[in-house]
Amino acid sequence: MRKFSVLIIVVLLSFTKCSKEIYTENLCSSPTLISQVNSGDLAIHGLTYNSNCLISESTEPFKYRKFTYDAQNILQKVEVAYSFNAFSCVMIPGQSLESDPRKASISEYSLFEYNNDLKISKKLNYFINNGNSKLTSFQTYDYKENSIIRLSTFNAQGSLIEYHDYSYDNNENILKDDQYEFNSVLKHTNTKTYEYDNKINPYHVFVYEGIPGKYTNINNIIKETVFLYNGTSQSQNTTINEYSYNSLDYPVKINGLVCIYGK
Repeated sequence: MRKFSVLIIVVLLSFTKCSKEIYTENLCSSPTLISQVNSGDLAIHGLTYNSNCLISESTEPFKYRKFTYDAQNILQKVEVAYSFNAFSCVMIPGQSLESDPRKASISEYSLFEYNNDLKISKKLNYFINNGNSKLTSFQTYDYKENSIIRLSTFNAQGSLIEYHDYSYDNNENILKDDQYEFNSVLKHTNTKTYEYDNKINPYHVFVYEGIPGKYTNINNIIKETVFLYNGTSQSQNTTINEYSYNSLDYPVKINGLVCIYGK
């Protein structure tokens, strides 16, 4: 417990070293594109966009992501870098406040394959060790019209690990997410249900990454209920989200976090 408390103090001290402004180099500035999220005086998420107004970089505490597109603006690769150095600015993994986050060492990445309708058909996940890339897992996608109704995850050998089944409302928001895990037998582990507002979800800019839920919903989640299954027993947990909106119907506050647009 003592070691855990010391770790918390070290991490908190590292957060205080960061300024409110973070690295940003947006080539597209729009009042409908979220550029930064603040918790009090601390920036906890920064987003930049390319000249086509597609997400280019995402910087969070201990995590940096870079998005690469082809000439047709189709997402091809997402690279990820991590930093666990509590004495560096956590908004720029592995770098000092003045350093460029694009210099951070990439430790994993995902590649995307598409079907004839340019929908993601496969996402391959790689880990980099000593400069060598190794496939760790991959996902496949099943669709009903434009919505992902099943996302299946396989290990590097092609064995099924888990899958999610999704159902949607008329606005393409996920109403229900059923997760199943496979470990010698198939097990239904949990169900998530959602309720929404009628405003615009600012995180929809990540929709091309193919992660159903927060990054694909058109509207914002106001209530999430999780049902956990363990044999014949069941537990339940509910989360309520609170929002304040601007005149364009985008959230400017999410559970007390401040969203900034267009900078």
